[in-house]
Amino acid sequence: MNNWRYKLAALMRGRYGPDPLYKALIVLYLVLIVLNMFLRSPIVMYLALVPLVFGFYRVFSKQLAKRAAENRKYLALRDGVRKKVMQTINRFKERNTHRYRACPNCHTTLRLQKKIGTMTVNCPKCHTTFQVTVKR
Repeated sequence: MNNWRYKLAALMRGRYGPDPLYKALIVLYLVLIVLNMFLRSPIVMYLALVPLVFGFYRVFSKQLAKRAAENRKYLALRDGVRKKVMQTINRFKERNTHRYRACPNCHTTLRLQKKIGTMTVNCPKCHTTFQVTVKR
């Protein structure tokens, strides 16, 4: 068993290895394979091979800087999407108690308590004062 471990370690020495983008590509491959079980389309089958091959190419690549840059771009995109989804979920959860408005100057989203009527708001980022009307 140890002999295989040493051979695998020797093979992977100097290579990039798995990262979050690789894991996402494998999940995409599995989703496409499951989808192909229902559709039975050769196009979907061949399309499923693309993320699998690209994922293994990235794992065994020796171009560490390029693979790290790809992973950083993926993480930035993933985190941006997660942030938007969480903001949407929080807005829905707080729809009875809070309202969200954008600052007209810096476009920062402000979380305001739900008070019916017109109120004066001071943006904490750019210190602009503006009026907000909440109807219900």
